[in-house]
Amino acid sequence: MSTRTLTYLSSLLALPVLYVLFYGIHVSPQGHAMEQWLPKWDRVLVLFVIVGLERLYKYRYAVSQRYILHRDIIANIVNLWITGAVVGAIVLPLLYFLPEHFLGRKFVIASPAELGPFWFQFAAILLFISLFRYWMHRMQHMIPFLWELHSYHHRVTDLKASNGEVSNPVDYGLRNVIVFLILGVIGFYPAAILLAVPVATFTAVFSHCGADIKGGVLNYVFVTPEVHRWHHTANVPEGRGYSVNYGVEFAFWDILFGTYYLPQENGQVIQPERIGHPEGLPDEKNYLKLLLVPLGLYPPFGWLQRLPGATAR
Repeated sequence: MSTRTLTYLSSLLALPVLYVLFYGIHVSPQGHAMEQWLPKWDRVLVLFVIVGLERLYKYRYAVSQRYILHRDIIANIVNLWITGAVVGAIVLPLLYFLPEHFLGRKFVIASPAELGPFWFQFAAILLFISLFRYWMHRMQHMIPFLWELHSYHHRVTDLKASNGEVSNPVDYGLRNVIVFLILGVIGFYPAAILLAVPVATFTAVFSHCGADIKGGVLNYVFVTPEVHRWHHTANVPEGRGYSVNYGVEFAFWDILFGTYYLPQENGQVIQPERIGHPEGLPDEKNYLKLLLVPLGLYPPFGWLQRLPGATAR
């Protein structure tokens, strides 16, 4: 067997093997123990693994992101460890108030048993998460204010391990935090949530892998890098509206709603030659601008210039 064939086969096996490996690590007792000591430790480990894949399987259209690595590091820290806590502190009291005020109990469903057997709840959680995130993601491309927030994520010029979390925190919270908070007040078995959520989490993280790894049949189930690159293409396919492939973890919602796009030629998947903002805007390396401009708060303290008697500069 030739080296080229071995490389292709290993690139085809990389995703399913890593999906299973990291899911197993996360749900293991050791994984839970590590999570208590260092939250998101497995996400950090995934990032390092993806960096290794990017060096091992060189992508033909790769674009260096080193000049904005500092921005990526800040974005990862903020969205992995800060955004969730802040959004939870703001949204959770409201979510808990609604069932308590209108239903007289803590959860929407009085007892987890009312939601059906464990396997059904596991499947329902995955479908709920993925459908919510599909439509939220799609609205983030269709609604002007949401696109203003989300568009910074589309300024990246290549998919890389480092820029999967590059997003305005409000945009990130809408797509990646609120849905998990809602799960907590519906009334699912906690164990079903703990086992289902990592499936959605890790498949989404691997979608930003910049390595030339193949999805194969997984391209029609999960949002693989081959699928997700078309969502980030600088040239939206003609007749496809705002974008394609809105799914965050699963591709079958795009197939169902007619937004799936993955062209092939001679049985081989074609990838976009250029990734970036569809209107040609350059990547934003200033994290403060990414954070404040969409909210009309940049430059910082710019509101002082609008006060009566302020001197224009």
